[in-house]
Formats: sequence, C-alpha cells, structure tokens
Amino acid sequence: MAHFRRLVRRHLSTRLLSSWAFLLTVSLLLHIHASASASELVIYSGRKESAIKPVVELFERQTGIRVALKVGKASGLANEMLQERQRPRADIFIATEAGVCEILAKEGLLEPYASPGARAIPAAHKSALGLWTGISGRARVIVYNKNLVKDSDIPNSIFDLTEAKWKGKIAIAGTRERTTLAWLSALVEVMGEAKAKAYIDKLLENGLKVLPDNSDVWRGVGSGEFTVGLTNSPNYHLALEARLPVGVVYPDQGPKGMGVLVNPNAVAIVKGTKNLDQARRFVDFLLSKPAQELLTHHAFEIPLLPGIDPGQVRPLAGFKALQISQERLAGLEEKTITLFPGL
Repeated sequence: MAHFRRLVRRHLSTRLLSSWAFLLTVSLLLHIHASASASELVIYSGRKESAIKPVVELFERQTGIRVALKVGKASGLANEMLQERQRPRADIFIATEAGVCEILAKEGLLEPYASPGARAIPAAHKSALGLWTGISGRARVIVYNKNLVKDSDIPNSIFDLTEAKWKGKIAIAGTRERTTLAWLSALVEVMGEAKAKAYIDKLLENGLKVLPDNSDVWRGVGSGEFTVGLTNSPNYHLALEARLPVGVVYPDQGPKGMGVLVNPNAVAIVKGTKNLDQARRFVDFLLSKPAQELLTHHAFEIPLLPGIDPGQVRPLAGFKALQISQERLAGLEEKTITLFPGL
C-alpha cells in the first residue's frame, strides 16, 4: 500500500484529494446516477461520460441491469478506491490507460477475471494475471492546424517539435491526464532518464503550453490558438466532427522510428464487489461486438479485438506501435512525476 499511497498522494494531494471534505465536493460535481442500491452495478469511470455512457445505456437496455455511473479523473477515482478498500462502493473500474490498473492490482484491489472475449486481445493490452482487460485503444499522435502548417512543414516526429519554428505554438495536456503521464513514462523507458528529460526541457524552452485537459489541446489547435498539439487519436476525429481544420500525424514511423504509444482503455472488477456476476457480465459485454462498435464508431477508439470494423479510425495494423509493457509503465510513474515537475 505504501507505494500506491506515495504515488497517488505526491501527484494528487494538491490537485484532487486534500481531504475527505474535498472528495465529497468533487462527488457532488461529478455526473452520478441516483444513489446506488445493492442491486445496481456501480461503475467508476475515468473515461469521459460522452464516451462511456452510450455503452452503459446499451448494457442496461440489453440486460435489464441498472447501473450507477460515476465519472472522474482515473487517478482520483483510484484514490477513492484505495480509501474504500475495506467497504468497496465500486464494482467496476474503467481507466484511460492500464498503468493505474497495474498499481491497483499490486495493492490487491482488483478481482481476477479472464473474460472469454479477451482471448483474442493482444497480450500487451491485457493483464497476464487476468486483473484488467483492454477494451479499446488510443494512440499518442500529433494534431496540427491545416490553415497554419504548410504541407512541407508537417512534423513527422515528436522530436521535430523542438525546432524554433514551433516556438510558442505547441500544446499538451499535463500529467493530470494519465495518457500524458504514460507517454512520458514511455519516453523514459525508451530514451533513458537523461535524454527524455533533455527532450522535454527543450519543448518547455520552446514555449510548450501545458493545458488542463486533452480536449483543451484539440480545441486550441482547431481554433488556431496553437499550431500543433500532442494528444490522443480520438481527439483528431472529435475535431473533424466539430468541423475544425485539423490534420493528424502518427509520428516516428519507419525502420528507425520508435513508433507510437497505444494506451489501452482498461476495465477491471473491484475486489470485494457484491455484484460479481453482474460485473463479469459487464466485462463480457464491453468485449462484445455491439459495445466494441459503439466505442469505435461513437468514441473513435482503436479496436483491440480482431474482426471489429474500425470505421474512420486507423487500426492497430495501420501504424507502427511502440512496444512496451503496461506493468513497466506503471513502475516508472513515480520516477516520471519527479523528473517532469513542469508537467
């Protein structure tokens, strides 16, 4: 428990959790269904309501099982689960990346379940112990404003963004967004601490703007406030849907490129759930074709299961992905937070 508390408190105490009173305030502000009864399935979701609610509603319609959905930042919800470990309120936890699930797993907060639907998911996107399962993916990409970037200037690598021509024109979400934290941890693993820190320092010296949320990044790039942004692949499609002049780059491809980090959105069953059968049914449902198509076509997420039509989304086979274990990323988080206090 000590490791998890150190990690979460260092990163969140001044941001999301300063007291139980603050948690109660946050709970009032979050979108929560009516107070859950014992017969309701309680889901804590780090995925935004717009992405996960349609799937939850379809589950309710198809199964008749009522769901109480609580949406918030994945790290904050994980911290609540730690506080509630003696009397768990949540039955299901949905994360924006798998690192937080690995940390919760090490703390004994997750219930093993190997859903039959998870057999075809690549090993890199599920727990070897069956403690969490990837349900969809999001690639770490560069988005750019097509009205402000000439075709000849489109960056093909994240390292291009340290050039002087991008000074003051780049945006990224801070490490409150766990996908940013995972990306930074991946850089530390691939480049080493010194080179990763030197690269981020160069970006900061080049006027990198750190924003609260990934939605601020794609909207800022789309509006022309920023020229380029580092964010997640669904945000490109959200910008297109909003009719913004945004293009996308899957950077660092080719034989010498390190590839693109894919963050799996993950689902896990909470240890001590009073609704184990219903929780397993929900995991099975998330890996079914109807739910997968909703995630892909509505939320623009990358399918991790074969046979799912990716629609407008570039599939896993359509780009070079960075090969790194989620367990390793989770193990690097504390070091990453220390290395990059500016994010």
